[in-house]
Amino acid sequence: RYIRDPVNGVGAVIVYHSSRLFRNAQLLLKYHSELESRGIRLISATQALPDGHNGKLLLTMLAAFDAHASDQNAEQVRTVMTANAEAGYWNGAKPPFGYKTAVALVLRSKEKKVLAESEDEAPVVRLIFRLYREGDGSGPMGIKKIVAYLNGRGYSYRGKPFYTSAVEKILKGEVYTGTFRYNCIDSRTRKPRPESEHIKVKVPVIIPQEIWLATQRALRDNRPNVRAPRLTTGPTLLSGIAVCEHCKGGMQLRTGKSGNYRYLTCANKANKGGLSCQGHSVRMDAADEAVLSAMEKEVLAPSRLKLLMGQVIDASNAGLEDLEKDIPRLQASLNNDKAGLERLYLAIEKGIVDILDKAFAQRIADVKLRIGESDERIRELKNRRVLHRARISDERVIVFSQQVRERLRTGDPAFRRAWLHLFVDRVVIGPNEIRIIGPKQALAEGLVQGNIKAGTMVPSFDREWRARKEEAPESHHVRFQRLTPT
Repeated sequence: RYIRDPVNGVGAVIVYHSSRLFRNAQLLLKYHSELESRGIRLISATQALPDGHNGKLLLTMLAAFDAHASDQNAEQVRTVMTANAEAGYWNGAKPPFGYKTAVALVLRSKEKKVLAESEDEAPVVRLIFRLYREGDGSGPMGIKKIVAYLNGRGYSYRGKPFYTSAVEKILKGEVYTGTFRYNCIDSRTRKPRPESEHIKVKVPVIIPQEIWLATQRALRDNRPNVRAPRLTTGPTLLSGIAVCEHCKGGMQLRTGKSGNYRYLTCANKANKGGLSCQGHSVRMDAADEAVLSAMEKEVLAPSRLKLLMGQVIDASNAGLEDLEKDIPRLQASLNNDKAGLERLYLAIEKGIVDILDKAFAQRIADVKLRIGESDERIRELKNRRVLHRARISDERVIVFSQQVRERLRTGDPAFRRAWLHLFVDRVVIGPNEIRIIGPKQALAEGLVQGNIKAGTMVPSFDREWRARKEEAPESHHVRFQRLTPT
């Protein structure tokens, strides 16, 4: 802008060497042409550039040599850095939050560094994942609440306040599972490289793989265009699982007397009128208490847990052959998704799609998540044989029952809802009775694990894989308590 303003009266531009101005021949010649059109000379302090057409020819030749030298240097640097990454070393730049660099060895006076866990930042990363999945005792938190929680308690993002973008980046960071991907982006075009060109560098694990995958599923399912925010953060214990007995539609919250009374009512009747469903309403507190009481007395009774465990083991024994058939099918699906991801990267590389297209970026993220889920599912199927060999003591059954009951009765509805959804798929509400429907497998696996911490249980009980048509899980059904229609 300074040069283009005639008021400044620029007569010449002096550079040390033509390569210091541009190392791209096309850009250098374009800039020289613009200067020439304004009557401004380009002078090199270390090169004798004559005027006229001979000077243009020499400048063109020098620009071509400079571009060639730049390309050669870039290729050599890329080769060295690639080899460095393949050997497991860090190539520089700021490490991801949660990590620091540490000297692994000194080779000919040059330090070779690796990523190491940061004593100050790694606990914050674990806290963020725990808050998103479990909360601080009041139920799982959203990203905005996590930001407020961290900033309100003096945590900082390397000297700066936390922002939603930083927390979201941490929650999506695959590096925390122990694998850092190098060579993912072309440094010149800024376009993603195909996954086959990625270099995986092993780093310390901060978040276990199963916890990270469960978090990615939660992030995907909690997107506003997938799951309404009220179902994620609302006060209703049965949100997302309560359905009307008549039309099988969802039940929604309705209030009365200025919010003093809360009811669960058929959403179809409330929003579409009586022609869509005759519908009915029940007191929300009565329905909540009825469901929790039935869970305690019927589902979580030690005698029933032992019975369900035996039924699942019998089904597991009978289905071992089918499980072995499922593994090749899932492996084929996994390979297909990996090939699809390669095609998506190729489309970006060829310029068919814009890298900044959010919908396309989300598509890539969804494919990556399916690949991770397939890997996890294959491992889960291979480990399923453990169930039919399981021997569960009476003491473990009693402890498991007591711990789950405490979780269902402790904290606000958001926290209790997270636990209830582990074991219940649907709560069918009729005018005279309520039915609880849930997977036997979830209870059985909880008993085998002997650990009911939500952070370790949710991946095994994820509702996405239970909902597949070809897997229709065995369910436990409980009918109970007649309710007086409202």
